[in-house]
Amino acid sequence: MTAFPARWRVGFDIGGTFTDFVLYDAETASVTLHKRLTTPHDPSEAALKGLEELLALRGIGHAAVSEIVHGTTLVTNAVIERKGAPVGLITTRGFRDILEMGTEQRYDIYDLYVTYPEPIVSRDLRLEVDERMTADGRVVTPLDEAAVRSAAEALVAQGCEAIAVVFMHAYANPAHERRAAEIIRGAFPELRVSISSDVVAEMGEYQRAVTTCCNAFVQPLMHRYLTRLEDALQTEGFTGPLRLMHSAGGLVSLETARDFPIRLLESGPAGGGLATALFAEGAGLRDVISFDMGGTTAKACMIEDGRAEIAPMMEAARVHRFVKGSGLPIKAPVIEMIEIGAGGGSIAAIDEVGLLKVGPHSASSDPGPACYGLGGVEPTVTDANLVLGYYDPGFFLGGRMKLDIEAARTAIARVAEPLGLTVEQAALGIHKVVVESMAAAARVHLVERGKDPREYSMVGFGGAGPAHAVDVARAMGISSVLVPPASGAASALGFLVAPLSFEDVRSLRV
Repeated sequence: MTAFPARWRVGFDIGGTFTDFVLYDAETASVTLHKRLTTPHDPSEAALKGLEELLALRGIGHAAVSEIVHGTTLVTNAVIERKGAPVGLITTRGFRDILEMGTEQRYDIYDLYVTYPEPIVSRDLRLEVDERMTADGRVVTPLDEAAVRSAAEALVAQGCEAIAVVFMHAYANPAHERRAAEIIRGAFPELRVSISSDVVAEMGEYQRAVTTCCNAFVQPLMHRYLTRLEDALQTEGFTGPLRLMHSAGGLVSLETARDFPIRLLESGPAGGGLATALFAEGAGLRDVISFDMGGTTAKACMIEDGRAEIAPMMEAARVHRFVKGSGLPIKAPVIEMIEIGAGGGSIAAIDEVGLLKVGPHSASSDPGPACYGLGGVEPTVTDANLVLGYYDPGFFLGGRMKLDIEAARTAIARVAEPLGLTVEQAALGIHKVVVESMAAAARVHLVERGKDPREYSMVGFGGAGPAHAVDVARAMGISSVLVPPASGAASALGFLVAPLSFEDVRSLRV
């Protein structure tokens, strides 16, 4: 087998609208960029085709690539859209309802009808067995191994492809969970099993249970996806390592990604945080705000002293998109960032009181904004930007995709006419609504942490970021904006500067 030097490295990020690619040439310290529309029915389709096109731009084959680093929204989308595998839960007797009981905290104490996301595991698939540990890890009730076997058989009979095992105080003593996993895997070798003492070895029963169930929920999906991707790359001649970006800004192996896919929940945005730090360092900036606006969402995070802050927990599938506490608590390290607004594909509409609103629904890549000419008819942020002249209709995606400005104008007219505005006025209104909502959300995020936005610079990137960054910065009182080269694929570039890492946390009694 021919050995290739570590000259070529690839990073690619599968987003909700576009899949971004970066090819790094270590010999010349140069990068080559490429983009393709994401294929929602099978994300690997766009990834594999785009990679082939990227390598063809430099006249090399898959075998010449020494490493591929990948980030994806597949886990996020599966949790939000509930498109994971049928999953069951085996837990300590008396605790099957922990997923619904949650904690006593309410994200809105004045709402009498406050709602939360539906549990990731339905109640009929949550079974109990006899066992119990104390908080310091002493056995109170031995594990009923026969009950574990019976519970697993019952869940498999109901169609479960994965099982989460969450026992009380397993973080202090994982013996019962590990034995339960042995029993289940022995009886059903093809079943994916997640135990809480491996996924989240920390106190906090509710958060530990939710995180473990979510991990099990996406395990079969990610296992199939990664296996299919790995096999396809090997068929093309790639022999190097394929690594995955995790939410805390590091890289993990395929094996780790298969075991702990929930760690990949915010892999794409994490790459954006690393890219922001890289660009800021090159510009001599220490404290910056990253502004990452893609086709589906916009996110922001703070970089202080050249580093992004790591938070111990994140949320997924919020009932209210911008309300903290209204989602599923995922206990896993993550680069701290907030979703501050809509993306380029977000749809504009008139609400029930006759006001213009943008989002949260997105046209995604299928059918996409009206100007893509793929069947979309709803007015989007991208259509508005095209009407305003912010985009060159003949040079989208480097000229590979032509934008239909007449289709964009027709779509914008759907909100312009009821409001008594011209198409241009409505387009500007859409732009301003998006800018103000993003600026307000980012400002609150900083002020809650005692930070003054005026003391920061902003780095704008993502497919739609540069078209909005200056206006968002102006609304926040920020005086300098950096739009870096490769801004449209910054997250994929960030993957290539990420270190190999994996955080392992334990709760200890003191």
